[in-house]
Amino acid sequence: MTRGNSNKKVITLNQRKRKYKGLKIDNKVMILAILAAIGVGVFLGIRPNAYQVIISDKPVGAIKDEQILVAAKQTVMVQLKEVYHAEIKFEGEVQLKKYRAKKRDYIDPSYLVTYMRKNMGVLIGFKEIYVEGKSIGIVASDDDVTELKNTLKKEYYGDKNVEVDFGKKIEIKEVFAKESQLIDKELLFEKCISTTPKIIEYKVKTGDTLSGIADKFNISSENIIKENAGFTDNPVLKIGAVIKVRINEPQLPLVVTKDNTVKEKVEGEKE
Repeated sequence: MTRGNSNKKVITLNQRKRKYKGLKIDNKVMILAILAAIGVGVFLGIRPNAYQVIISDKPVGAIKDEQILVAAKQTVMVQLKEVYHAEIKFEGEVQLKKYRAKKRDYIDPSYLVTYMRKNMGVLIGFKEIYVEGKSIGIVASDDDVTELKNTLKKEYYGDKNVEVDFGKKIEIKEVFAKESQLIDKELLFEKCISTTPKIIEYKVKTGDTLSGIADKFNISSENIIKENAGFTDNPVLKIGAVIKVRINEPQLPLVVTKDNTVKEKVEGEKE
């Protein structure tokens, strides 16, 4: 009986040892699993999930995909081409940097388009006007040059039916510039009509009269008389004679290339 009881006790102790050993293994597995979960969580928490957009060394915001930037750039080009019908270039460069973005870091694609248009140094194929080698402003197109000529014609000649051309050497050069460099049309007009006093010499032609010469230069007959010693109110003008004329010369004058003015018929005049 004693031996039987002794054997039972030995068997019971061995089973308990196996049980404790199994618990220790389970605890190790659980700890490893927890550590692995923590590691995965840390990795996911620091892993880059977006691209930081940097323009001119200034962070703009975050985007999920590179294609968002490509689409924004294309949108800027389309918008500007619709307005100016010109070639578009980008002066600035965009950098994309992978990083871990927060929800508040993300920017809307429309905001990116607006920001790029204003801050990326977009260059557009414009026209620069030179008067006798000196730049007077940048305009969008040749149509703006034509519009300027017509505005000056109205200023200088009113409603007279005349054809005109620029009175100084004009060069229109192609230039890539920013929208902000376009000159305001009103300012360009004011620059063109700004005047400088100048005395010129005029050679009398057949049919010239004092009042006719004055009209050509948009001045009064008295001004011509004042500049020419010995002139009277009705001087005799000799063909080929040179007279002095004081004018206020515009920065960009016009000259009449053809006078289409039709004189009104005198009543009763034969055809």
